[in-house]
Amino acid sequence: MAARTVALGPGGEFDLIRRFLAHPEALSPDVLVGPGDDAAVLQGGWVVSADLSVEDVHFRRGWLEDDEVGFRAAAAALSDLAAMAATPVGVLVSMAFPRGGRWDPERVQEGVRQAAGLAGAAVLGGDVSRSPGPLVLDVTVLGRAPSPVLRAGAVPGDEVWVTGALGASAAAVRIWEGGGEPGAPLRGAFARPVARTGAATALARNGVLHAMVDVSDGLAGDAGHLAAAGGVALVLEVASIPVAHAAAVALGEDQARDGALHGGEDYELCFAAPPGAVTPSVAEDVGIPLTRVGRVEAGEGVWLEDATGARSRPTRGGYDHAGGGG
Repeated sequence: MAARTVALGPGGEFDLIRRFLAHPEALSPDVLVGPGDDAAVLQGGWVVSADLSVEDVHFRRGWLEDDEVGFRAAAAALSDLAAMAATPVGVLVSMAFPRGGRWDPERVQEGVRQAAGLAGAAVLGGDVSRSPGPLVLDVTVLGRAPSPVLRAGAVPGDEVWVTGALGASAAAVRIWEGGGEPGAPLRGAFARPVARTGAATALARNGVLHAMVDVSDGLAGDAGHLAAAGGVALVLEVASIPVAHAAAVALGEDQARDGALHGGEDYELCFAAPPGAVTPSVAEDVGIPLTRVGRVEAGEGVWLEDATGARSRPTRGGYDHAGGGG
């Protein structure tokens, strides 16, 4: 595995990252995979990533309890380890909290500890500071993987699969923004997402993974990273996408499917596998639902295919921090 950067999919946020990387530094021989994937990979199988969570960008005060803020921030970072099929080892969290008692930093930290423990990792340290404005958490995660799975590797003929169901977190946000209160399943999907680290290592153990990414910015956007990294096209069969039942009940099938494609923060996995590799015995070992949602073809980018076989490009990708939204 040579030290290199990985091609990113389209979007304003990723254009900004590409500008950051316009003058790449020479990578140490200890760096096997540098910028562009879900995490960096170092000699010895160490996998490292960092994830930022900012009040009024990633969450709002009226939506979450203090411990839930810490939990979801840690889960989001741990999901990057899942995308590489790495086993979590440790978490470091840096927290900047505002004056005035709006947030309890000890309860926020307890949420981080809970998410780390659920993944089998320990909180190793971090930093604390005051913030003149919002609550900010920066979570760094460390994991180990004998053979990390990259975004690159999908080849024409592969099948595209996802774990679990999509769109619940986006549905919760849409309901909150509309002045409502989401039901327990939708609220839980947003407040306490589960990083699929166990499912990822089970898939790797079964040898079915050619490429993988976590679904943090919406399936359409994250599939674009697999396409760009592999130099291929991903065709998503829209009718096959597993939409969360609670989202479909709350918003209707069409809006819920739109959230699955573009909403993000599901923290499920999207992966490319050889045809027929994902057998019932593999699915049983993984322990959560697996759904085939498309295929890999020669070409570039992401295509959406309806039930008649007609294709179109996504009108947008996923959530875009630099571009102002999905």
